[in-house]
Amino acid sequence: MDAAQAVMYFMLFISLYFEVFLLITFFEQGPSDNEVSTRKNNVALPSVAVIVPCFNEETTVASTLNSLLALDYPKDKLEIIAVNDGSTDTTLAVLREFEQRYAIRIIDKENGGKHSAMNEALKITNSEFVGCLDADSFVEPEALLYIVAHFEDERVAAVTPSIKIHNAKGLIQTMQKAEYGLAIFVRNVFARMDALFITPGPFSFFRRSAIEEVGPWRHAHSTEDLEMCMRLQKHHKKVTNEPRAVVYTTAPNTLPQLHKQRVRWTYGFIKNAIDYYYMFFNPSYGTLGLFVLPVSVISLIGAIFLFSTIVWNVLVRVAQEIVRFQTVGLAAPSIQFDFFYINTSVILTMTLVLLTLTFVLMGLGKRLARDSFISSDMPIYLALYGFVTPLWLTAALYKTITSNSVKWR
Repeated sequence: MDAAQAVMYFMLFISLYFEVFLLITFFEQGPSDNEVSTRKNNVALPSVAVIVPCFNEETTVASTLNSLLALDYPKDKLEIIAVNDGSTDTTLAVLREFEQRYAIRIIDKENGGKHSAMNEALKITNSEFVGCLDADSFVEPEALLYIVAHFEDERVAAVTPSIKIHNAKGLIQTMQKAEYGLAIFVRNVFARMDALFITPGPFSFFRRSAIEEVGPWRHAHSTEDLEMCMRLQKHHKKVTNEPRAVVYTTAPNTLPQLHKQRVRWTYGFIKNAIDYYYMFFNPSYGTLGLFVLPVSVISLIGAIFLFSTIVWNVLVRVAQEIVRFQTVGLAAPSIQFDFFYINTSVILTMTLVLLTLTFVLMGLGKRLARDSFISSDMPIYLALYGFVTPLWLTAALYKTITSNSVKWR
């Protein structure tokens, strides 16, 4: 066995172990263990502020604000703050129209990034809980009630939702739709293990006192949502998940757009992992430090290695076929089928089991968010995702090594 094959066995084993571990954890606790009841008693419900950072969102921000206005939550307990972060289009004009018609507060400031928009809004609200909704996303009416119910537990500092792709079209968005279904499952299981390390921008909520204790949002390598969650975990704050709180987001519809988004996400994860290196293999951070964070880094490096190995083997095979053609010329292929010669290699078997488990985890994620277990986007994900992911993983790793920063847009 050569070194490349040994690494491939190791990576397949880690991937299988990780997925089986998630599956066992999910069924061990049971789907109902993470559910909470909601209350609609106006007196009992706490005050909540939803911050909408906006930069050149003229085509999407109206739908975002309309979804917030339609929330099933007492209006006297709900504060909506839209922050125009130096937009150069007509975003501010759209916000002003809403300000005139509804009780929405508007902040107009110079461009400073999402973290600065969140911090400016935080200065003008006294709400007990503070959340964020990206200006290209919108929520289901009952989502906030589901999220707020978790804060009855005084230990909870933040709650994350389920995120779905809105109106997926084409292969790229359809692939992401299945990917987000898998993320719903993973995020929910991570929460059960107190191992979440991202509070995503679309509709994550925070206990104001926890933010005041750990500090405001930071630039954090253009991944403020990841850094904030890592900082909460650093201070041993509880971050949980509510799968029934559904938020829809707009996904990149071309491969270059998706590549740019994921390079930023991956680069931000790597840089924040370096900043919080002391959490890795640290037993005081439980499953997050001992298992989830290390496996995330191993998976990143392993995906790049496996993809490079496959590309190299393909190139070698092509070179061999060229030599064969030059030697014997073009020969018609001999097609035969015999069960005796079916490939039963360990690598192939492990790969098929891994794909099957991934399919099951995606289905469970969809069920958590009240979708059907099987959908047509899942085979597309299995067929395409493994080929495109290493492209942005490699680009992000290269930018990290060469100290090249990434931009939001």
